[in-house]
Amino acid sequence: MRMAAIMFGILAAAALLTGCQRTETPEKSVILTGKVTEADTSIALAGVKVFESSHARLSTATDSLGMFTLDGVAFEEHNIYFEKDGYKPETLWFEYTGQLTRPLQSRRVVMTKIQ
Repeated sequence: MRMAAIMFGILAAAALLTGCQRTETPEKSVILTGKVTEADTSIALAGVKVFESSHARLSTATDSLGMFTLDGVAFEEHNIYFEKDGYKPETLWFEYTGQLTRPLQSRRVVMTKIQ
């Protein structure tokens, strides 16, 4: 009988822990979208690494149209970084503290080729 009670306790604890998952997504967050272009030609840049340094999982790359989406950016101040081989890295300062009803559009990010 005592063994059955111990097993029940272990199974109950395991069931409770199974439902607990650690998440890195901030409770209040926004979707940051934008476009990255080349400075001299205004051509869209694909494959630009876009990331927010304080949350390692918040990173993406631009698509063939130069578009990016970072989902889960917390309501606070951030530096969003843009890196691509052959181009000068860029930083976009971002702060959002209000209500959001649609994705937040950033201004266009322009990258300059390294000469």
